[in-house]
Amino acid sequence: MHKKITGLLATAVLATLSASAFADDGKWSVGASVLYQEQAYRGTKMSDKFMPVPMVNYEGKNFYFHTLATGYYLWNDKKDQLSVDLFYYPQAYRAKDNKDSRMRQLDNRRDTAMAGMSYRHHEEWGTLRANFSGDILGKSDGMRFDAAYLYGFDGDNWSLQPGVGVIWQSERQNRYEYGITDSESRRSGLDEYRPGSSWMPYVELTGNYKFDDNWSAFAMGRIDLLPNEAKDSPMVDKKTTSILWTGITYSF
Repeated sequence: MHKKITGLLATAVLATLSASAFADDGKWSVGASVLYQEQAYRGTKMSDKFMPVPMVNYEGKNFYFHTLATGYYLWNDKKDQLSVDLFYYPQAYRAKDNKDSRMRQLDNRRDTAMAGMSYRHHEEWGTLRANFSGDILGKSDGMRFDAAYLYGFDGDNWSLQPGVGVIWQSERQNRYEYGITDSESRRSGLDEYRPGSSWMPYVELTGNYKFDDNWSAFAMGRIDLLPNEAKDSPMVDKKTTSILWTGITYSF
């Protein structure tokens, strides 16, 4: 159950920070999907990477709801959207589920809820997207800023939207996700680690295909290039992380 919920949380973050390709203005959509999520932590089990994700989306003039993310538009027209957002953020780590004996001696990390604001600006030359959010449940007390540029290609029944972006994470956020305290170091044998703030670049691609007025399929992929503050952590054994989310939706 925890693995499925984590998948939903990751999906909520993607839905919040990405332009909605799955719900028309003022309409609901429901669907089924599968999420593949590669974590940075060493010792992650393959079975933890694949998760089924049910979907419920609504996109209106003043309000949106995307699975476990919701927001209110302060400004919403064809060129500009400014919203206040609330969403779950996946930062959980369950020590007992890890294959590495040293990693099993670390403290658990828990998911949280983030609140903040998002802004999008649309032009013929592309879309600018920005989101600033902070932990409101006191798990990490961290903050994040995400900025991206995206460009869309549209056909009769399909659309593609590649993008590039960068994420800033505060010192507290990085220490919660990747840091190792003195007591954790003594238990596990891993070196103590206290990272600072960081900037992380990424690339993404979203695609959508409409079978008819109601049914459509989508796919979204993203690769994060981990900053040194993450790669240098004894908890981490990767240089990149990735996520792939695909499924089918019905709009009404």
